[in-house]
Amino acid sequence: MPKSRPSAISQSATLPTSSDPDFDFLVIGSGFAGSLIASILQTQGRRVAIVDRTNHPRFAIGESSTPAASLILSSLAQQYDLTWLKPFAKYGTWKKNYPKITTGRKRGFSYFHHEAGKPFQPQPDHSNELLAAASDSDEVSDTQWLRSDVDAFFFKQACESGVVSFENSEVTSLARSTKGWTVELTSTEQGAAVPTKSLFAGFLIDASGAGQVLARHLNIRDDTDKLATNSRAIFGHVTGLPQWSTSLEQSHPGSTTNHPFNADHAAQHHILEEGWLWSLRFDDDITSVGLVLNDLATAQSSTLSAEEEFFQIINRYPGLRAAFSQVTFTAPSDKPVRTKRLQRLSSEIAGDGWAMLPHTAGFIDPLHSTGIAHSLARIEHLAAILLAKNSTVSKALPDPALQRYDSIVREELTLIDQLVAGCYDAIAKGSFKKLAAFTMCYFAAATTWERRCLNDETALASDGPLHQVTRRISEGQSSAQNERPALLCADDAGFRTAVVNLRDRMPHETDESFETLCKETLAPFNHVGLFEPLIPNMYGATALPDGWEHRTSNIERPTSK
Repeated sequence: MPKSRPSAISQSATLPTSSDPDFDFLVIGSGFAGSLIASILQTQGRRVAIVDRTNHPRFAIGESSTPAASLILSSLAQQYDLTWLKPFAKYGTWKKNYPKITTGRKRGFSYFHHEAGKPFQPQPDHSNELLAAASDSDEVSDTQWLRSDVDAFFFKQACESGVVSFENSEVTSLARSTKGWTVELTSTEQGAAVPTKSLFAGFLIDASGAGQVLARHLNIRDDTDKLATNSRAIFGHVTGLPQWSTSLEQSHPGSTTNHPFNADHAAQHHILEEGWLWSLRFDDDITSVGLVLNDLATAQSSTLSAEEEFFQIINRYPGLRAAFSQVTFTAPSDKPVRTKRLQRLSSEIAGDGWAMLPHTAGFIDPLHSTGIAHSLARIEHLAAILLAKNSTVSKALPDPALQRYDSIVREELTLIDQLVAGCYDAIAKGSFKKLAAFTMCYFAAATTWERRCLNDETALASDGPLHQVTRRISEGQSSAQNERPALLCADDAGFRTAVVNLRDRMPHETDESFETLCKETLAPFNHVGLFEPLIPNMYGATALPDGWEHRTSNIERPTSK
């Protein structure tokens, strides 16, 4: 079997190499996030280099987009005249403009609750199902990203904009001076005898994800033990997986009639006793699948391979056992990959002359598909800070704009941790009703954030550490007055408190009383009829309104000082 799926993107024969080691910005990591912020900075007249220890195309997960991601992506394309970027905001425009870049429709989120040893049995009241729409049609739907294709394309665009690339190169040392950083690179190509390269860059951006290059070189403390979520995963890409909706109709005719969209055109979640299974379907025969297991309740057996453990769990559930009986793993190898604990959190996220993008600063869990949107939100934020920076500002004092960036990313990761941990609490108790009720915290946050952005509301700066930082922001730098609200209302102390309180109350409530408590508590953030669908657990009207793409930016393009 091939080690990874070949990219559909034609690669340029040669990419630029460095003859001038003097750069304003060095981006570490050439995934879509690193490549995008490099493109933005380069097109705005900065000198940018990007370094990566491997090359494209390559396997990656983190594939499910959301309305928040689409909104910010469209805004970035508008702000920085990135005409190539905008089509990625919607399924229809993606397919029209980039038919060779593999994607899939994502109409929303679908959930199905399985019981071990029992075939899945749809209920008349949909009590073991939950479907929540995020778009009104396939044409304007969100997307699944085949990351090997998307990352390769974004990187190619960065290089074509003038970004200087160093593929198959690893950062081996950093030295700080008053003017910036001296960065030593060595080749990671097998058998290559390439001399070490020495670069100079004024500012470092770490987009290396789990590689956490700056955390290692700057000896930044790991704060993962402060996170409540504790999960691990067994995942890969497969072929031959039948559509779940088709299987349901074959075994239970008419059972999908009330579904507001095809459940396979979604981020599909199968809720199990051990955790849950994701299924993200692309337009070809590739499906991304992954078991995400509550590590506190499912200790890994040292005697089982990743493949054996995967199928041992899958085979406990007859519906899934039948679905997976003919699948073939194709990427990143012919067997699934098993991780250790997924969570990570850095104690520092930005500092004098450097910053981490969110996926490098921390990661919680794929449960709510927050990764792409979080990366895009902070790319927008960090690019505004860096493009507005006054080079004459004294470096003797901490940069308050970067301090605020650090605080916001931390608040967002902390909130996502609570939103996910509460769902695992419900799964551990075997209560799909409590899970469905607590999941409304995420949908309330997402739709409230969308509403605030479309109403041109800006970031809150009235509580906690964010306010303390905001008061110190100097004139001419990024401030709360021109920032988009923090993702998922993470800058709203009232919402954060509501989520924590609901999670604390969950063990003490019945299924019915907890649902009522969630409905009452989330009322100030419920703008789309959560808890009151016409058909139980079937939400067809939580999507962004028509015409949202014309109101996506309340942030003027930054200019140099």
